[in-house]
Amino acid sequence: MGYIKYKEKKYNLVSIKLSKSSDFNALLKEFHTLFFSGLDKKVEHIRYAILELVNNSIRAHKELDRNDPITISFSMNDNFLTILIKDAGGGFNTSDLPYDINQDVSDIDMNNSSFQDYREKHSYKRFGMGLLLTKKTFDSFKITFYGNDGKECPWEQGVSRGTIIEMRSRIENEQ
Repeated sequence: MGYIKYKEKKYNLVSIKLSKSSDFNALLKEFHTLFFSGLDKKVEHIRYAILELVNNSIRAHKELDRNDPITISFSMNDNFLTILIKDAGGGFNTSDLPYDINQDVSDIDMNNSSFQDYREKHSYKRFGMGLLLTKKTFDSFKITFYGNDGKECPWEQGVSRGTIIEMRSRIENEQ
């Protein structure tokens, strides 16, 4: 069974809570203390994908002035690394992305006009890359939204409380 090394100790589960005021440079340093056994070739890609998603969560919390914590959970079991990110950033309409979220990642052209239009529409503050990078990095990826009652719901402006993103990667080898 694999393990997560965090601050020089080995764990099966690590949970980190952040706020909208979390310092991104401190977060970057914190993430560089994470190591996932059996995924040594993908560790940097995993860190980068998670940082992209966490940055989106922090931005959404700031925009909505939400004080709920952003939770990132890392677990190793059944030969998989599973990562869950839960925020209360209101969710988002996946059809606003410059690609179909359900499309095979190898069929998505990041240089097409949809990406350029998306970037221009958001004054180059959003690039549409976080979820795409996540889909490329992990073996499986699932995005769900939840309401004020904490129950899963379809995304709807003003109704959805937040987003849960679950990512999994198979452990390649034991260390």
